[in-house]
Amino acid sequence: MSQTFRQTILIDAPIEVVWDSLSIPGRMKAWMGEPELEIGIDTDWSVGGPIVIRGHHHVWFENRGTVLEFDPRTRLSYTHLSSLSRLSADEHANYATLEFSLAPMDDTTSLTLAITGFPTESIFRHMDLYWRGTLEVLRLHAEQHC
Repeated sequence: MSQTFRQTILIDAPIEVVWDSLSIPGRMKAWMGEPELEIGIDTDWSVGGPIVIRGHHHVWFENRGTVLEFDPRTRLSYTHLSSLSRLSADEHANYATLEFSLAPMDDTTSLTLAITGFPTESIFRHMDLYWRGTLEVLRLHAEQHC
């Protein structure tokens, strides 16, 4: 699929705070849906290493991927495949790629999320719906931690 999700938000927080919200598992859980979703995040952010995000949203799910980039306060990217998609984890084409790009702007931070490589239309629709709301939750979370 050639569709791309791209959204940029301005966060009234220093870039270090936004970066920590994106990369520290305890902080990530807070904006991803804790405590309701019972989120668990396993990664050491080593490039080429795994990232696994587990939780419960009506049913138990496990999102798996590989860390592609980890450039502190600049860029974070990883592949993503959810168990809810019911697609094979053995096929590269079944993974979307999430890329978070940060840029300082005076006392605020510009955060852009680009998601590419959607394997199906329904996955695109789900990720579009999820991330449009979740980026706002992430913004609020980071602003509260200044």
